[in-house]
Amino acid sequence: MSGSNPNSGYPRDQRLERVSGMNLDGASDRPRGSAAGSQRGSVSGSHAGSRPGSQAGSPPRPSTHGSAASASGKSSGFKVEPLGYDPARDKKPLRPVDIIGKRVDLPADAYLEHPGKSRFTRRPGFNTQGKSIQIQLNAYPVDDFSNSNIYQYDVAISPEPTKVSRGLMKKIWNSKPVHDRLLEAGGRWLHDGNKLAWSSAELSRHEFRVTVDLDADQPSSRRVGSTGVYHVRVKQSAKINLAYLHQYLQGNIGWDSHVLECMNFIDHCMRQGPSERMVPIRRNFYPRSSKAMALSPFIEAYKGFYSAGMKLMVNIDTANTTFWQNRTVAEIALRMFNAQKPEWSNLDFVEFCERLLPIPIQDNQKRTIPGQSEAFSLLRKLHKLKFVVKHRGKDNREKMYTIKRIIFDEKYGRDGGHSQNITFQKRMPDGSIKETSVWKHYEETYKFRLRYPKLPIIETTRGALFPMELCNVAEFQRYPFKLDPAQTANMIKFAVTRPRERKDDITKGFQLLNYANDEYLAGFGIKVSPNMQVTNARLLKNPEITFAANQKLNPGVSGRWDLRGKRFLEPNQKQVTSWGLVVCGRACTKQEAEAFATKFTQTYRNHGGNIGVPLHVIEVPYSIGDYGEICKEAWNVIGAHYKNFPQMIFFVVPNKNSLVYERIKKSMDCRFCCPSQVMQAGHVKKANAQYMSNVAMKVNAKLGGATCKVASPGPGNPFFQEPTMMIGVDVSHASPGSDSPSMASLTVSMDKNATRYAGACEVNGKRNEILESTTTHGMFPPLLRFWMNIHKTSPKHVYYLRDGVDEGQFQAVIETEVNEIRRIFRECNASNPKITVIIATKRHHIRFFPKPGDHATGDKNANPLPGTLVERDVTHPHHFDFYMCSHVAIQGTARPVHYQVIYDDANVSPDRLQQMIYQQCYQYVRSTTPVSLHPAVYYAHIVSQRARSHENIHASQKEAIGGKAGHPTAKHSSEIYSDDGDLSEPPPLVPMKNTGIPTERVAFMNTTMWYI
Repeated sequence: MSGSNPNSGYPRDQRLERVSGMNLDGASDRPRGSAAGSQRGSVSGSHAGSRPGSQAGSPPRPSTHGSAASASGKSSGFKVEPLGYDPARDKKPLRPVDIIGKRVDLPADAYLEHPGKSRFTRRPGFNTQGKSIQIQLNAYPVDDFSNSNIYQYDVAISPEPTKVSRGLMKKIWNSKPVHDRLLEAGGRWLHDGNKLAWSSAELSRHEFRVTVDLDADQPSSRRVGSTGVYHVRVKQSAKINLAYLHQYLQGNIGWDSHVLECMNFIDHCMRQGPSERMVPIRRNFYPRSSKAMALSPFIEAYKGFYSAGMKLMVNIDTANTTFWQNRTVAEIALRMFNAQKPEWSNLDFVEFCERLLPIPIQDNQKRTIPGQSEAFSLLRKLHKLKFVVKHRGKDNREKMYTIKRIIFDEKYGRDGGHSQNITFQKRMPDGSIKETSVWKHYEETYKFRLRYPKLPIIETTRGALFPMELCNVAEFQRYPFKLDPAQTANMIKFAVTRPRERKDDITKGFQLLNYANDEYLAGFGIKVSPNMQVTNARLLKNPEITFAANQKLNPGVSGRWDLRGKRFLEPNQKQVTSWGLVVCGRACTKQEAEAFATKFTQTYRNHGGNIGVPLHVIEVPYSIGDYGEICKEAWNVIGAHYKNFPQMIFFVVPNKNSLVYERIKKSMDCRFCCPSQVMQAGHVKKANAQYMSNVAMKVNAKLGGATCKVASPGPGNPFFQEPTMMIGVDVSHASPGSDSPSMASLTVSMDKNATRYAGACEVNGKRNEILESTTTHGMFPPLLRFWMNIHKTSPKHVYYLRDGVDEGQFQAVIETEVNEIRRIFRECNASNPKITVIIATKRHHIRFFPKPGDHATGDKNANPLPGTLVERDVTHPHHFDFYMCSHVAIQGTARPVHYQVIYDDANVSPDRLQQMIYQQCYQYVRSTTPVSLHPAVYYAHIVSQRARSHENIHASQKEAIGGKAGHPTAKHSSEIYSDDGDLSEPPPLVPMKNTGIPTERVAFMNTTMWYI
């Protein structure tokens, strides 16, 4: 096929505008004020959302009034072309690519406003140094596709509701009048559930119109609208030919809107069949027969399958998702309550109701009013939960409702709102109106009494009222909240599978998805191969590891080595002359701590640690105060003992508790600018040699040392021919629903071998992925100046490794982040370096599987060997990207990292770049194995997580997680906290400096690996 556009008969801008089949800001396709687009009804103002005469099991429909358009039957709105956005809003309208990109993995050039505006780095070639191998990928190629045109149609209805739901569009599309017209038109039809349809046949006049009456055979209680009459227009908007997509994938043509249309169609065609047979959750599909595993008393996990159209392939993987259990809302609420605190674990419904009662609080006028208790606040998680109502005497229709809120109102006083005091207006059989309570309604209408009358009442989005005990949570509702540590541990056990088992699951998933016999794929002439894609890959040679005194070892393909008898490449920069170990409370005995201190000191010294004094052990009881006071006491006592500022303090805590960890780190990092090491008492008591070596690696890095480096094959640095700086950047976001800011982090290599990285962190607005200018200027300049002071020159080449950025943000990384980096170089009077920008992500579903019986490319668990590199078949046809597996999976199936070079003015060759990334994974300072991600990015991720410890908030504003605390955590008398700052913006993090701390200590803390 030639590179010409087979759809050239249609204006390019119109095709791009209409490919989404929906309006770009959720607005109507028609300008507001038109008869066809006006609202056709209004909600009646009945008390508590219940209409007189309604029953609790059957909430009322709002009253409606026919519009002029519906009365006349005319569809004049069809003459008005859509604007593509809502002109009444200031918000920039979403583009079709933004909408489609939420479902389909689109390449970065799809998001450019003008494809020629900025060209991402093109692939300079392929790797030539590694060993040629073949491996399987969990992708099934399209064997064949029709060269015939596929016809895309816009689907519009009139009069258009204020809010068009997919349920309504589905009812209209599946109605008999529409079905008959589709049969008459011929061909295979596919509908996206909204405003797009595709057909293998072309309509004779490029459109048809039909009238649908959804209420024709329905009783009045089930009417869809005031009349239920809709006028449907199906009009051709584009021609699609998959050969055009094939040409793009072959690299023969560039990206344009027609490629986008092809990918959008492929995605819907792949999803339609499985969606009709399974439960679809975004790109995941769950067989209804799946067995669940309970993660907690109220949530459970299901195994399913990920499937996404990926160019002309189907990417299939296993999927694990957490769902609410299928119980009554009352049971779910009680189980959440029981799991919240150990002292609540055995309480029943009666005691639960007592805990739900309002508590006295003060409002802004200092008046005492009823407020929500801690137990009641848990019920917020039930917001938007869908349920069906089942009870004696109710009809069999399982109508779905959505929780708007659990009713709480000051007017109910100290008793709170419940079924016996929440009332509504009810129409009696004689036509009179009577105010009655929810309790009496069920007693009078259905002849039974509620078992738990004091439970709060649910109000739905339609205004209906229901008791919690009668509401059954609908199946397969995803649990959207962050899992606690216990739930996370259970989820990991459930999700982790060995490669052979995972491969079998993927094969089973392909069979259940039934692509081989899919009627939609067959109808459009698409055939999917039943065999996994086999790709030509490369196996890179592993490096040798160098320790002190040029001691080398070769880990081979095992991906691990032993520290016994090894001295660290670089010991701590200054001799340790003041350090201590603190036993917090009764975490362990002093004798156990002293035994550990003796063994650890010897272990660290054997690894080359420069130690001048023994580790001083003290006990600090909880009676002294909170953890801020414990840190202060430790600092003073240890400093007094050695008559010097402490260089390092160890803390022994009873168990794992994130809030305790954050309190210690906040005080030690920001108040005292002193490296610290938190250890659990169980490990201290055992004093295992391997554990002590692991701790020694971390301590050595915090004190300015390095564990090992990649051995140079000859004189000089194996990677850097000129002064080179590695920069790693990450931004982490708070869990859904949290108001916490995003945390940005930046790490910079400080030595010529890129073994030591200094780190900085700062807030980055809320939910902002791209670094703000002020954030970059707050983090990078001090580290750049320190780097130049060490090297006595400025960098000539910078590798900028960025974590966690979607393809739609690649351009922003170049135009915003990299430009700010260049500006800082100018402001610091540094040279203008060449910059190579690399995006590293693990958020994908590509997996490597050695071919059956091929032991030369896989380990004993059937995972790929470290150094496995994939550059073909699942990579971009034009851009410089590759998948690399640089580690050995300890458990489960190895996940390769997708590296995408989006900007490179240094013209780095693939061989050199890929070798550098792979081999530097062996230099991670706290591991005796290569890591899966380049250390610069790995460290940046750790720093962004550690930044939570530096938030400028009180401890009482943090929620404790991780089980029982070893100490009361709500006290915060000695916390660092400032009331300054603009409340509209998140306050900056507490800096790692303080008055009274020597300048050289502050500088040392901020330029070493304090975060590791």
